Amino acid sequence: MIKQLLFPKNDFPKSVSISLFILRVVFGGMLMTHGWAKLMNFSAIAPNFMWGEIGLSLAIFAELICSAGVIVGLLYRLALIPMITTMAMAFFVIHNSILVGEGNGELALLYLTVFLILFIIGPGKISIDNFIAKK
Repeated sequence: MIKQLLFPKNDFPKSVSISLFILRVVFGGMLMTHGWAKLMNFSAIAPNFMWGEIGLSLAIFAELICSAGVIVGLLYRLALIPMITTMAMAFFVIHNSILVGEGNGELALLYLTVFLILFIIGPGKISIDNFIAKK
């Protein structure tokens, strides 16, 4: 059960696997740029970040390390969990998009939606997890 969740075997057509790979690279790469910017400005951002240095470190982990895992398809679903959590926090808490009705949380919602869909579908054939599942 856990092995199937972590390393799903799939019978997607080649076009679906290529599409999933493109989505992983584009959205993972875009999120990495946010994590890199946070890392490079850590000391300036930390005092104003929710939960200070701990919260910022968790966001950087999700946006840099986990994004890299999603891009290559390694421990794909585990890597998506911190990314989904971070985007949910950004959308619902940080930007108050639902409560206020006018935040700037649209990008967080876009990431959140794509990451949820990717979590449900799986990494596709072009992934390290698929290679592991075949063994």
